[in-house]
Amino acid sequence: MGESLHPEEQITSVIFLRHGHTKETEAGKLYNDPSSMLTERGVEQAQRAARWLKQEEVNLLLCSPAQRVLATAQMLSQELQLTPHTVPDLNEQFVGDWEGRTYLEIKKNEPEVYRAWSSDPIRNRPPNGESINDVFDRVKIDLQKIIAEHAGRKIILVTHAGVIRSAVVEALGMPLDNFWRLSIPTGSISRVDFSNNFATLHYLAHRP
Repeated sequence: MGESLHPEEQITSVIFLRHGHTKETEAGKLYNDPSSMLTERGVEQAQRAARWLKQEEVNLLLCSPAQRVLATAQMLSQELQLTPHTVPDLNEQFVGDWEGRTYLEIKKNEPEVYRAWSSDPIRNRPPNGESINDVFDRVKIDLQKIIAEHAGRKIILVTHAGVIRSAVVEALGMPLDNFWRLSIPTGSISRVDFSNNFATLHYLAHRP
């Protein structure tokens, strides 16, 4: 056979790192708050991730502009000798009037609003917020831009759980209703390789 059935393609590797632990995460709160800070545990998670990621020989470090993400990215910057570049649209879901509250609190105090939202939590929006479907559409566009602009490189993207879930769902062609079935803990690392014709998940939610 003179021609390969699977010709070699240019691969762009995206390594997703969720920011380190925060007080809001521990309390189970819904939040976008860009000023939320890492806890001591979150700092330790970021440091472990930075040491582990040295093996990946990364070319580019991207991150969302939220403080907890920037702080995580700065620790990688020190370890990997890369300057972090922010991508504004890769923020966590905007939860509107539910900012800083838990699902249990909302269910107790606003049962009708909660019931309406929970009938389809993928497509329904929190009051004055984004739906998961909105987040997915936003992330899909930005991820395509990143891959097009940095084709063939190995990239670390420090970001949020909702962004990572959306990217993995899109990469694997999964129904968006599976969004909540993906566990993305703070400080965890996932890697997806992209080409023009396919995407391959190498690992998901690894915790160094």
